[in-house]
Amino acid sequence: MHIMDTRPSFPSWWRAGALAYTAAGVVCVVSSAAFPQSEMAMLAAIAGALPWSLALLTLDLAPGVAQTALLLLAGSWTVNAGLLWWRALRHATHRRPAQDG
Repeated sequence: MHIMDTRPSFPSWWRAGALAYTAAGVVCVVSSAAFPQSEMAMLAAIAGALPWSLALLTLDLAPGVAQTALLLLAGSWTVNAGLLWWRALRHATHRRPAQDG
């Protein structure tokens, strides 16, 4: 006798969360680049890029540090979004029920 798994193959909120995080990351990084004097945009970008944004503490205060920090934040958001999308799509394929031999 075969028992069908009636649960969805993955929770739809993972995709919604990954999409929201990706959109927020694009907004935060672009607004930080467009308005470099905005402290709120930079704080939002740093907070959303955690834990990778802690690498900002290693940067020296030299010319070009703002561009380096922005690249680091964009990379951090990309890694976090990639991990969320990986999690959201990991169970996207429907699992086949176990067959009794």
